[in-house]
Amino acid sequence: MSYGYIPNDMIQKELRWEYVNYALYKHLRELNVQSRLDHRIGELENEQEEQLNLIQYVCTLHRSLPRNTPSHYYPPKHIPDIINELLKRENELLQEYKSYRNYFLSNNPYYSAFFDRLAANKSKQIEQLVELEPCFPNSHDVRQDFFLQEGYRMEKVISELTFPTVITFDDEKNMYVVEAGYAYGAEPGEGRIFKVSRNGDINEVAGGFAGPVTGLTWYKGDLYVAEGGFDRKAEPGCGRIIKVSPSGEKQVIISNLRTCGDHFTGDVKVGPDEKLYFTVGTATNSGVVGKDNMSWVKRNPQFHDQPARDYILVGKNFVTENPLTEKDDVVETGAFKPFGVPSREGETIKGDLYANGVIYRSNLDGSNLEIYADGFRNPFGLVFSPFTNKMYVTDNGADVRGSRPINKDWDNFWEVQQGGWYGWPDFFSGLPATNPRFHKEGEPKPSFLIKNHPKLASQPIVRFEPHSSSNKFSFSTNDRFGYFGEAFVAQLGGMDGKSGLKVVRVNLDTGQIREFYANKKGLDIEGAPKRPVAAMFNPEGDELYIVDFGLMGPREKSEGTGSVWRIVRERQD
Repeated sequence: MSYGYIPNDMIQKELRWEYVNYALYKHLRELNVQSRLDHRIGELENEQEEQLNLIQYVCTLHRSLPRNTPSHYYPPKHIPDIINELLKRENELLQEYKSYRNYFLSNNPYYSAFFDRLAANKSKQIEQLVELEPCFPNSHDVRQDFFLQEGYRMEKVISELTFPTVITFDDEKNMYVVEAGYAYGAEPGEGRIFKVSRNGDINEVAGGFAGPVTGLTWYKGDLYVAEGGFDRKAEPGCGRIIKVSPSGEKQVIISNLRTCGDHFTGDVKVGPDEKLYFTVGTATNSGVVGKDNMSWVKRNPQFHDQPARDYILVGKNFVTENPLTEKDDVVETGAFKPFGVPSREGETIKGDLYANGVIYRSNLDGSNLEIYADGFRNPFGLVFSPFTNKMYVTDNGADVRGSRPINKDWDNFWEVQQGGWYGWPDFFSGLPATNPRFHKEGEPKPSFLIKNHPKLASQPIVRFEPHSSSNKFSFSTNDRFGYFGEAFVAQLGGMDGKSGLKVVRVNLDTGQIREFYANKKGLDIEGAPKRPVAAMFNPEGDELYIVDFGLMGPREKSEGTGSVWRIVRERQD
């Protein structure tokens, strides 16, 4: 009998999370003062203990018990917050447990039966939490424009920027900040780099970049820049990696990156091996060029997603109206094809070095370019852990749009392995596209595009709220700032300004996510960041800088609304 497979660290993560959930249920019982609810909360605690025992047994069968269980966790102070956190975590685990039967172990009824029990128990727990939720109204919510973690203060250090995306520091601790030159809803403009001296002087170092400029890093006397080139024609691609000297001299070291669609280059970093690493997003939302892509199809009609490895297609084609003709007309479009070009069942799409949804590695001069990992959608932040040298990436989830809409996909935080495949376009947030969660009523049900799926490298470390646009991040490395070892992630938010707008801190071991800064008012807020796009520490690790993208859309409304803010810990007496 074929066993199927379980993605790397998936079941170990589930066990760690179940341990934390058990602690959360115990904390819920301890805080409860409504005696009539003691029995219900006690039942939840007992059910969680059974759930924990069951997943431990499955781990033993699979010989995959983690070496360590979480030694600590962060209990919320209020019962409504505990219930809210448990609902999110339990729903996420439920989707994972269901995916074993639906995909990973569908051909192994023995193992699937255990995960069926886990899923059934989890569904019951969620129902009980939903019943409890109205019993504990959220009465501690304070009306305020923004939230900042207690014990910290914030100040604006740079104003009147347009579409800033990232900062970096040189060896003398001078700051460099990028203006992207382009944002969704705006006409393409000029990307620029400014140097901010330690005394506060601001001077332009280099300009004329074809936006969006989304990545910047300093290494041994030079800047490395990720340029999207949205307004160029794709032959075969628009994106470039550019080396810039401190005096502003440019040297293009890598070109022809496939960045002329929905997503562009995302980040660029130098790894522990002194190699250059950078990201390129996908051309489309979910693998098929459709009417939602007309902003770039009209300029580059032959552009489409290109995989990094060979795929055998299912041959499913999508029928849409044709906005490129004046007469009433429809076209069929297949996966990894230009708009209006159908695919065939069994057709092989050859992988290529110049691909979409990938992480690249090269020498510092751009030579020996290779694909390090693939199967991402829009990998926008890339960091090597200062503690383990492991690579971590934030990846924006899919939308309910286009010919193949995907509903309620999360944003993701991945630990990336060399050669790993992370699922796009047939897996979203580590789960198969056929998962009912991803289907929105009234829209077509997502089905697979590819016959020969590689094995998933892993599951996300955490999944962020859908449409939070979780982007650039860094790790706390200094006890003077606090939260040592946690990742601080900037969340730009959706176009409507109703999601994200935060900086959250992430415990990679427990999977717990906490607000550190949050814009509570919306895009008209004054006196605090509107749209955090990057959260980056200074070299000493005792100051956190938030890059505020400002408003998106037409320049007449968004110009000069971006800024950079500094957060420091208040002195303890």
